[in-house]
Amino acid sequence: MFKTSYSQNILLCIFFLSGLGLVQIYSSSYIFATEHYNNGLYFFNKQLIFTIIGFIGFFIFSYIPWKYNRYIGMILWFIAILALVLTLIPQVGVSVSGAKRWLNLPFGFRFQPSELLKITTPFIIAYLAVLREIWPLQKILFWMVPFFALGFPMMILILQPDFGTMVLLFILCCSTVFVLGLKWRYVLLILLSLVSLFYFLITSQPYRFARWEGFLNHWQDPTGKGFQMIQSLLGVHSGGLFGTGIGKGQSKLFFLPEAHTDFTLSVLGEEMGFIGLFILFFVYSFLIFTVFKVVFKIYDYYQKVLAFGLILIFSISVLIHSAVNLGLVPTKGLALPFLSYGGSSLVCTFFLFGWLISLERDNRSRL
Repeated sequence: MFKTSYSQNILLCIFFLSGLGLVQIYSSSYIFATEHYNNGLYFFNKQLIFTIIGFIGFFIFSYIPWKYNRYIGMILWFIAILALVLTLIPQVGVSVSGAKRWLNLPFGFRFQPSELLKITTPFIIAYLAVLREIWPLQKILFWMVPFFALGFPMMILILQPDFGTMVLLFILCCSTVFVLGLKWRYVLLILLSLVSLFYFLITSQPYRFARWEGFLNHWQDPTGKGFQMIQSLLGVHSGGLFGTGIGKGQSKLFFLPEAHTDFTLSVLGEEMGFIGLFILFFVYSFLIFTVFKVVFKIYDYYQKVLAFGLILIFSISVLIHSAVNLGLVPTKGLALPFLSYGGSSLVCTFFLFGWLISLERDNRSRL
């Protein structure tokens, strides 16, 4: 199965990151879980189940021939759209902190459809890219097609609201159409046209505007708007070179909100220090670089565009989560792949790499 160095390296990185993720969930959530659920292993046990399910899905999609995976991805995209609609229906969607992003599943689990939407959107973009070759449109008209095709799910994400996923998908679209040949001036025009939309979305909701103000000047209101960012920076800073040790961090003791989800990197920085973060980013970079080498070796146009989109989704997620935790962008709740708590994100990330392995195998068989 895993006969090439590419697939072997991908598998080793996934094993390392998912293993570290379990350790991180145990460390960052134990006190919180004990306080709120009277069970320190509450989040760890769930994440362990998600990891097992994810690995099963990873191996299944790795073994499925690509000619079937291609259609599976498209079908899952439509399922994600349907599930997104269901989140807005009263008594069906689950509201947490005012956001309707989840659906209830059996045995006390929840499903976040936007995570499935993230990893299946590249299938739609790749399909549209192939249509361009078969059915040429006016250049500027074609480049707008991905944005219009994604307009409906974007509207649902606004209604949930899920601003972070929407921004991530916009970055994916802009990056993909640029790589496919759209000139800089058109990409810039699209980005500028979206500035007014993002400005409206930020200013229309007080909590979003407060996050923006907290990002620009977090020390002005250290106990209010700037609290999350300050605590995140303090956590990373207090780790020093070698960290305080796994389980010995203080920021997760109700100083840093959502320590096991939105601010995972900050907890890791405190407990593992600069050396630990360097190793983590090295593994992430090595994994991304390995997949990009696979992308460059793919000859099929559809597969190349798809593989690029899949690894770009993963890369952007790592980048945004890290930037938030390091105070480089306003706070936004995006999971750190493999390390943040969350079954939907973890399982979908495993699916993503299962598809990439399947792509690599299919391309190798053609050589």
